[in-house]
Amino acid sequence: MANHPHQPYSELMAAIDAVGSTPCMKVPEVFFPEDYSDKTTRDYVIRVAKSMCDRCPIKAECFMYANETDQRYGIWAGTLPSDR
Repeated sequence: MANHPHQPYSELMAAIDAVGSTPCMKVPEVFFPEDYSDKTTRDYVIRVAKSMCDRCPIKAECFMYANETDQRYGIWAGTLPSDR
């Protein structure tokens, strides 16, 4: 029996295609708080991104993608790298 590698990117893209749009597609810069040097701004965008993730219909697929691809930057499924 051959092993078939898990394809997290394909699964994430299929989930996005199924829903048509996700909150992070509208303001992607909010999901990379490490790009903000000012702590107040960074803390604010983290809160905004996490709130948007809470309403996202593909949060589970996003979380799986972030974990399986070892995303070291950005907010994925409402989690920071230190949360994953």
